[in-house]
Amino acid sequence: MNETSQTGPAQAAPQPHSLTRRLIGWSVWLGALAILGLLGYALLTGAGQPDRASGVIINNQVATLALLDRPAPDFSLTLFDTGETLRLSDLRGKVVVLNFWASWCPPCRQEAPTFEKVWQRYRERGVVFVGVDIWDTDEDAAKFLREFGLTYPTGPDRTGEIGIDYGLTGLPETYFITRDGMIAQKAIGIVQEETLGQAIETLLQQ
Repeated sequence: MNETSQTGPAQAAPQPHSLTRRLIGWSVWLGALAILGLLGYALLTGAGQPDRASGVIINNQVATLALLDRPAPDFSLTLFDTGETLRLSDLRGKVVVLNFWASWCPPCRQEAPTFEKVWQRYRERGVVFVGVDIWDTDEDAAKFLREFGLTYPTGPDRTGEIGIDYGLTGLPETYFITRDGMIAQKAIGIVQEETLGQAIETLLQQ
């Protein structure tokens, strides 16, 4: 007589569809971890490294001005300090310095004191500085504004829509807009005080 001994309940072989679901789940988690790792590396190292999650290149070099001649895309910005809405088209007749920045961008931190200083110099001469905080948190942005005492109009571009409309390629990035709403120049990287002043003076003379 043949006897069969059992030490426990029979184990069912894994079904193919169950294995497929598991493999897909592992792939999703590994992909998410890879993206988070790249983002963390960009935030920690800063200069010159591409943030592959957002497509932003952090530029730690001194900016040079590129000549442009095209209409500045209109946008609305909810300001951090007042909650009011600023619309670019409402600033026609003024020279506008439009600066894209983020609290996690090291070159933006280097540039911020210069922008506040030059803003105070020109604010009574028909010049408006506008800061667009992109891909950031409101809490971190608020700390940044307090740290550098920034007083010019600033608001968030949480979805990156404004940056996309302007063809943003790096942070910091600055656009110089004429009184009639044309982009005259743009700069990628840190804009030095002398360069910033010269660009504004040129537009004021037009």
